[in-house]
Amino acid sequence: MIRIARNSITKIIAGLTVSACLPFASSVHATTFDLPTPNDALIGNIGYASVAPGETPASIGQRYNVGVNGVVDANPGITDSTVFAGNSTVKLATEFLLPPVPRRGIVVNLPEMRIYYYPAGSNRVMTFPVGIGKIGKTIPLTNTAIARKVVNPVWIPPADIRQYDREVLGIDPPKVMPPGPDNPLGPYAIYLKLPTYLIHSTIFPESIGRRASFGCIRMHEDDIKQFFPMVKAGIPVVIIDMPNKVAWNGTDLYLEAHPPLEERNTDPSAALNALVDTIESRLPKDQFTLVNWQLVAYLAEQPDGVPHEIGVILK
Repeated sequence: MIRIARNSITKIIAGLTVSACLPFASSVHATTFDLPTPNDALIGNIGYASVAPGETPASIGQRYNVGVNGVVDANPGITDSTVFAGNSTVKLATEFLLPPVPRRGIVVNLPEMRIYYYPAGSNRVMTFPVGIGKIGKTIPLTNTAIARKVVNPVWIPPADIRQYDREVLGIDPPKVMPPGPDNPLGPYAIYLKLPTYLIHSTIFPESIGRRASFGCIRMHEDDIKQFFPMVKAGIPVVIIDMPNKVAWNGTDLYLEAHPPLEERNTDPSAALNALVDTIESRLPKDQFTLVNWQLVAYLAEQPDGVPHEIGVILK
């Protein structure tokens, strides 16, 4: 292996810039992909979108089904509250590394704010952006399963939401909310065996790609219309916290870095060391691998939510 000494990596970040020529995605709306080989993990293509004056990351995320974070993280200088003043072009995070966990059932990666679903008996994967719980309301990291699913669910607001509505919003929500346009669960709800947690549609599409819920996983209604009929009780669901995904595609090693969940954010040096450990654990023992530790250090400091080639096996 060829690599820079670990104690030098943190000194590289200052003044470092990264540029790349990335392919245009012919269909940024794709949600279903053929699975790569078990040793490979890269799916999709980076996309670009033309933006009109007055648009926001939320409107672009909804239009191209990437979530707010899929616009904000991929474009330095853009924030959740950006309103574009003129015609411009933005990058879309529409290329992904499959999480390095078993390819079965449903995988929810919280920092990425994305679901991966592996339909049984197929060689395909479906992926959708989601909204997740705000700080202090994050769904637990666990292995669970689908318990049941309901069309036009009734919503019974839990105590913490009722308290929030009274103290923060100044409203008193009903104890039971019937199906309808005001029901925050929308028309589709998938109940997990993890009590009180759901995967559901939402009447707040701008929350996809944001931390906005009280713990549930929110999906665009068009996405869950596609997803809902395919899943059934008993399908396994894995909730993971993986801000940095490291995986191979052929002889190339990739890193896809996302901002960590705020409540789990550690010291930057410790986080970088952990990332280095992860990368080194992926390197083959019997082949020389050239790793671009400068790029690794940059992405650790400036995660953009898209895969980057960080290493290659030297033949």
